Amino acid sequence: MKFKKLKLIFVMLLSFVLVACGSSSEETESNNNNVEETENNADENVEVRMAYDSIPPTLDPHMSTATATFDFATQIFEPLYAIDSDYEPQPILAESHEESDDGKMVTIHLREGVKFHNGEELTAEDVVASMDKWVEQSTIGSANLSEAEFEAEEDYTVTIHLEEANPFILDTLATPQQFAGIIPKEIVDNASKDGITEYIGTGPFKVESYDDTQQLHLKKYEDYQSVDTPSDGLSGEKEVKIDDLYIDIVTDETIRVSGLQTGEYDIAARLPYDNAEELESDDNIKTFAEPFGFQGIWFNKKDGPLKDIKMRKAINNALDMNAISLAAYTDEKYFDLSHSIVTEDQKLWYTEAGSDQYNINDPEKSEELLDEAGYDGEELTFLTTREYPQHYQAAVVIKDQLEEIGMNINLEEYDWATLLDIRKDPETWDILTTGFNFEPFPADAVYLHSKNDGSGGWNDNDKIDSLVEEIKASNSKEEASELFEELQEELWDYVPFIPFSHHKPLFAMQENIDGFDINYSMIFWNLEKK
Repeated sequence: MKFKKLKLIFVMLLSFVLVACGSSSEETESNNNNVEETENNADENVEVRMAYDSIPPTLDPHMSTATATFDFATQIFEPLYAIDSDYEPQPILAESHEESDDGKMVTIHLREGVKFHNGEELTAEDVVASMDKWVEQSTIGSANLSEAEFEAEEDYTVTIHLEEANPFILDTLATPQQFAGIIPKEIVDNASKDGITEYIGTGPFKVESYDDTQQLHLKKYEDYQSVDTPSDGLSGEKEVKIDDLYIDIVTDETIRVSGLQTGEYDIAARLPYDNAEELESDDNIKTFAEPFGFQGIWFNKKDGPLKDIKMRKAINNALDMNAISLAAYTDEKYFDLSHSIVTEDQKLWYTEAGSDQYNINDPEKSEELLDEAGYDGEELTFLTTREYPQHYQAAVVIKDQLEEIGMNINLEEYDWATLLDIRKDPETWDILTTGFNFEPFPADAVYLHSKNDGSGGWNDNDKIDSLVEEIKASNSKEEASELFEELQEELWDYVPFIPFSHHKPLFAMQENIDGFDINYSMIFWNLEKK
């Protein structure tokens, strides 16, 4: 009996051990599965897809002032300096700089070890070739540095020789519109008058594929060398947290909205304000609207009736800016009525000069000015586009207001790229709607430079030209600020264009998207998809 009891106890203990071992084995297997699952998740490719609203005329950052160009190009190319959130220039590809005692020579030391997307290291020769191309082909470059000479002193040192000292040279180099992106010398050497066709930069994303009417596919650049200063505006650290970025060109605004709602798109650009309330009430979507720039109408002053300043003043007196802006943006929270070409946040530049000539809304005075100008009902061609709905909606209201004072307006609608081509010929148009971002250094604004515009749409006034040059040659910021006040007054006296308001474009994204921002251009490098 004692033997049987011992045998029973042994069997029971053995069973317990086997069960325990089995449990431990299953637990180990389960833990191994969890580790494997975690590793698989870590290796998962993170993709973000965006619906963008317009076709860029080019990806060459030197060639176009179009918003689409610098939105796309900013991800790929980098300048020597870029603006922070206060519109101040900060080094990106530059390490440091110094100026000669007379201010006529600027020496820029480059960061070492920065590589282009093709694996080649950035050197001074690439910078000189890129800057020469930029000065030749960009409005801002040619207006500011046409007489400058760029020279490679060593592999990582570039000197800029100026005819006159320029206290705002870094601001010009940091301008984000038609910016001075640095491109490999061999690509610059092979570029045509229409720009580059191989898109190699030093930026945080590299081009995987590009169909200029359909999609830009960007991939994280694994060898990207970021500066180590805090991320701020277009400057500072750029940490890429996604693997692939697909920017789909979707010009139909209803498709951008529906694609966001169905989850096809993670982010959608410049959505119709009519859908704002619907999007804001969706728990899966969050909206984004920040001050971006100003919208307005520009006049052809080279050919046609609007060469006459009285005609332009007649139009200015007729406009009801609140009605125009409400038509464009639907709600006052998406615009600010303002006479200024800069934001109030730009403390150095903002001025009330010219505000007395803004939003006059006096049709009777307009009719008097039309009579004085001898206007006889000649048809005026007004260019606009639906690709930027606010342009089109504003144009419709402006057309109605001008017809009420007896003007004959032919509203012609085009896609944005075609409109830009038509604008180049001053015999084909009289008025157009467009918009511009706030310039960090407003004297660099392309629409202020008459010598670089053959379309008749920008400035053609000697006094404005002179004030712009005086601002650039200022010895102090205080002197520049006073001159800019004179410039703002002259703009309203001469009326080369009329701003109707500062606007806040509507973007929206899925709830799991964090870090997307706009500071002059779209910022994807700190974006996360959770």
